[in-house]
Amino acid sequence: MIRPYTKDDRSELEDFLMRQHTFALLNGQSIQEFRDENVADFEEDGTVSLIDREDGQIVAIADLLKRHPVDGSLWLGLFVVDEVLHGTGLAQTLYEQLEEHFMRPYQTVFRLGVLPDNLRARRFWERNGYVYERDSVTNKGVRVHVLKKQLIRTE
Repeated sequence: MIRPYTKDDRSELEDFLMRQHTFALLNGQSIQEFRDENVADFEEDGTVSLIDREDGQIVAIADLLKRHPVDGSLWLGLFVVDEVLHGTGLAQTLYEQLEEHFMRPYQTVFRLGVLPDNLRARRFWERNGYVYERDSVTNKGVRVHVLKKQLIRTE
């Protein structure tokens, strides 16, 4: 089950990030830059940083901004499943838990940015109900495709 990150998890988070070579490469970063940037993001206030463990080891992480200051929607800033577990269905299971427990209770509009060259991720998000909204540049100067998911409340 996904749970909130604590500073006690830092060493394991660093180890996890150092194994994500493909994602670091897609980001145009060295593995050390990728680790350092994401550890810093996880320890900043203002977001909900989450980890998932299997057999005592971190296998996935997520970082959420519950209310974006400009558009008011929830942003999924980072969702990384250990690359050795791609294709196992774990990402789908974890995303469903993440949405149910950490996203739906707070918002009805979700957004995220996908790197233009990350076609596998784009297909994953589209299967989960996200649609292309626009191109954008992150606060770190990275070009992304912004995808949006709008929930329909039936209350």
